[in-house]
Amino acid sequence: MEKRLSNKNGLLVIFTAILAFGCTHSPTHPDLSVPADQNNLLTKKVDFVNPPLNDYLEKDSTTHKDDHLIWQHIENNFALTNLYNHPRVVQQKDKYLSQNNYLAKVTKRSEPFIYFVLNEIINRQMPAELAILPIVESGYYPRARSHARAEGLWQIMPFTAQDLGLKRTAGYDGRHDVYASTSAALDYLSQMHNLFNGDWLLALAAYNAGPQRVKRALKNVSMNEHGAYDKDIYWNLHLPRETLNYVPKILALSSIINDRATNQTILHPIENKPYLASIKLSKRISPAKLIQTAAANESEIKLLNPAIRNLKTPVAAGYNLLVPKRDAEFLALAIENMDEAPQPNWARHKISRGESLGGIAQRYGTTVHALREENNLRNNTIVAGRTLRVPLQTSAYSKSTRVTPSNSKAPLTHTIKTIDEPYMYVVALGDSFWKIANRNNTTVKRLIELNDRKANQPLQPGERILVD
Repeated sequence: MEKRLSNKNGLLVIFTAILAFGCTHSPTHPDLSVPADQNNLLTKKVDFVNPPLNDYLEKDSTTHKDDHLIWQHIENNFALTNLYNHPRVVQQKDKYLSQNNYLAKVTKRSEPFIYFVLNEIINRQMPAELAILPIVESGYYPRARSHARAEGLWQIMPFTAQDLGLKRTAGYDGRHDVYASTSAALDYLSQMHNLFNGDWLLALAAYNAGPQRVKRALKNVSMNEHGAYDKDIYWNLHLPRETLNYVPKILALSSIINDRATNQTILHPIENKPYLASIKLSKRISPAKLIQTAAANESEIKLLNPAIRNLKTPVAAGYNLLVPKRDAEFLALAIENMDEAPQPNWARHKISRGESLGGIAQRYGTTVHALREENNLRNNTIVAGRTLRVPLQTSAYSKSTRVTPSNSKAPLTHTIKTIDEPYMYVVALGDSFWKIANRNNTTVKRLIELNDRKANQPLQPGERILVD
């Protein structure tokens, strides 16, 4: 559904109600504050609220009147319920039910995005069980990273992102873009479903392990008398342990949601009503300028748009900016009345032998963190002969402000201040808090505090923890 607002000059800002999207692997709730000055919209400020999402289902006649929670709406659209009693599914279900705190935490984290994801799944006539996949993949954390280099809500690998058309440029990674990555992931799942002749279990296995691995496993299984594989062939395949547990985990969580008595007691309650909206930008804007102009909640804009690494960097026209629906019309009006942001100024620096990232940052009056973010660097290692993209820190708000290299006599202004945000780390076999802390330049104490853990509580392979 679309709404259009036009000002006296006829400019248009398009509101696109959020639909949801999927791809391959291998907050607190303060009360909403009411603006004190109803006569001046630009004084409006809201406290952070985790969003439950979109307009699409408002017209969904299949939604039952008593289904006020998202879990009940998901339950009404499950398609694989006949598989919930398989012994391997029941085993995983028992494990999840023994971790009530985990289920409450992870379902709470899903609140900004799960309605959005469900909408697109239903729109594509795909099983609602797929809305549970990001719980298993990333704990519904859009900045999640694994040791295998999979990233985002859907844990998409770099080469898969490229195949699916997800852009990865300086300052932007489409795998963290909830809008784009969801579409890509569901496209990929649809491809796998077609590749494996409509078998959703094989499609899910291929999402986790890759289609070639599943094809090799199928070669070792005999076909039936009709020259086809049995419908329960997945359970007989020899696949990596992670993949053997992957599909049962999704089905087990679906089984828990399918039990209304259970889902109402141990899952975080999320209202089944539209919340999130997408504003398709009609011009290049600076998110930081929008936040400043409209007194928008910076934490919320960052949460909903994790692909935007630096809010000061202008975002191009055509980008789908995710915002709470409650503020969408106001923010669209603010965008409509903003001047278009100037093109950012960049320098390209060819790395010479003996140079360091810190020295280059100092020369251009920027920071090591900014250089790493803009060049997708995981550490401070650089290679002579390669080229770095260096932000010259031109203000998005003033055409006359420009930072010059530090060897100039001109003063440095507008120093970039960035804050490292926690990301999700997937525990590998042999990992310990000490090893993870060393590898990520943090401390064991910080890891324990960040994850609300006890020092003597062991880590399990495949477990996801926050690291900053």
